[in-house]
Formats: sequence, C-alpha cells, structure tokens
Amino acid sequence: MADKKKQDSGTISQQRKAREEFLELKRMQSGETPAPPPPSAESVVPKTFREKSQNFWFYNRFTVIGVIFLAIVLTVGIKQCVSRKDYDLSIVLYSSTQITDKQTEKMSEYFAKYCEDINKDGEVLVNVLNCSYTDGGNRQVTQAIDTKLQAILVSEPEAMLFIVDDKTLERLDSIPATSPLFSDKGISLGKSFYSSTKNELGTPAPEGLRIIRRNISDTTMQNNKDAARCYKAAGKLLNKVTNENS
Repeated sequence: MADKKKQDSGTISQQRKAREEFLELKRMQSGETPAPPPPSAESVVPKTFREKSQNFWFYNRFTVIGVIFLAIVLTVGIKQCVSRKDYDLSIVLYSSTQITDKQTEKMSEYFAKYCEDINKDGEVLVNVLNCSYTDGGNRQVTQAIDTKLQAILVSEPEAMLFIVDDKTLERLDSIPATSPLFSDKGISLGKSFYSSTKNELGTPAPEGLRIIRRNISDTTMQNNKDAARCYKAAGKLLNKVTNENS
C-alpha cells in the first residue's frame, strides 16, 4: 500500500514538472519570459588538444584530403620525370614467337653499340619495344599487340627500325597505306646478335629474325624533324650491323 502511494506521488510530481515546463515555454513564446541567452563564444571554444584537433578536422577535412592527394600526384609525377630515360632510338621487336622482356633488354644493349648519341646527352640508349606474341596463341593478346604496334607506327618518330620474321613482315606489308611501310627486306641478323641476346636460360632468340628500316617518304613522318634525324641514324646503324655480319 505504501509502495502504491509512493508511485502515485512520483507520477503526480512528474506531471506537475512537465506542466511547469510547458507553461514556461508558453510564456517564453509570448514574450512574458525572456529566452535564455545563446551560449557565448567563450563556452564553445575548444580548450583541450583533442577538442582542437576534432574541431580542426571537422572544418578542414576536405582541404586536408585535397592537399594530401595533390602531394601524392606531384610526387609520382616528379619521380617519373626524373627516372624517365631519354632514348636515342627505338626498335620495334615484332616477332611471331614470344620473347621475354629480359631478352629485349639484352637486345637494347647490343644495338646501343652501333647507335649514335642522337640527342647529344652524352649517353647512348636504345629502346627495344617488345611486340612479340605466340603464333596461334591467345587471340586477345595478339589483338592487343597489334593495337600497340599501330600506336607506335603513328606516334613514335624514334621507332625507325623493326626486328621481324617472315610471318610478321608479311603482316606489316599487308597494312593498307598510301606508301609501303618498307622499301626493302632489311638484313638478316647474324651470329653476334644471337650469341649476345640469349634469354635467362641461355636460349637464343628465334631464328630467321631480320632488322629493317621503315620508309618515311610520302608519309606523315616525312616532315617530322625527329623522324628524319632518327631515320638517318637508323641507316648508319644498319650499315654497321651489316659490316659486322659480312
């Protein structure tokens, strides 16, 4: 019985408090009682290090993220520019037998011995672009190689020389163009090339490879100064390779 009276008393007390709050709110709305002043600036200023950190991050998080992203982009770009090699000449390796990138690196070193310092930077660098594939292999891989090759033909004036076999030479000759891609059959690569460019297992490159210079007469490359300079240097390289193999 005493518990019930205590419970009823608590309920009445809560109802009375709620009614007083309601009446106070009505008086504030009617202007009879002034509204409590807003918290002062001093009361909302963060004081501890943690509060300051949270406050800074809340208002500046997008700026901070943007600065970090920009710093990453600049760092990657600068690193690529610094580490990028300036090649004197490019040679496209277009073979119907797959050749490893490690082996093309050895080919680059081999042909650098016969190349001039075209860009006059005190260093001779030749880049062998690997466009080899496995004949009869994955069709999508072959199509990707053909796309890469077409891009090189159009956009890289340094790529004046091609290493080909009979099958790939026939494919290149069949490309529709206003003028033939090659004006001759090039020269066969000899013993010094095969002995100097073995792969990691000591296996030489596939037989029947020849190196050939592309034709630039009556093409978009004809009036390109870089292409003309590389075309001339490619001719000198071919003469040196021919003399060694003779």
